[in-house]
Amino acid sequence: MSALAGVFIAATMIVGTFLVLIASIGLVRFPDVFCRMHAAGKAGTMGISLIIVSSVICFAGVDNSILVRGLLAIFFQFLTTPTATHLLARSSYVRNYSLTDRTVVDELQGMIPSTPDETYVEE
Repeated sequence: MSALAGVFIAATMIVGTFLVLIASIGLVRFPDVFCRMHAAGKAGTMGISLIIVSSVICFAGVDNSILVRGLLAIFFQFLTTPTATHLLARSSYVRNYSLTDRTVVDELQGMIPSTPDETYVEE
């Protein structure tokens, strides 16, 4: 492995770890469930993807299938995490989880039922 590859591996590992750390701090510090899911969905997905990229580059010479496995892991990470975050946010809104007092505008009011037994009929 060349020195340039080693520097790239270290840089992607450090940036990925930093993003995962930022996501975990956001999970603890943000005021409501919606902000917390945003932190986990955005920074967590990108951080894990960068860590996978660095490990794929590091172990690329060991086995030929590592590149395919790494790309599949990143693909499924980008496929599942935002989808799950969106569904959790939508169900939290429908179950009427409270928004933080700093939330000024509720753009979903009138578009999505705010209680489980409330429905909207398209006109």
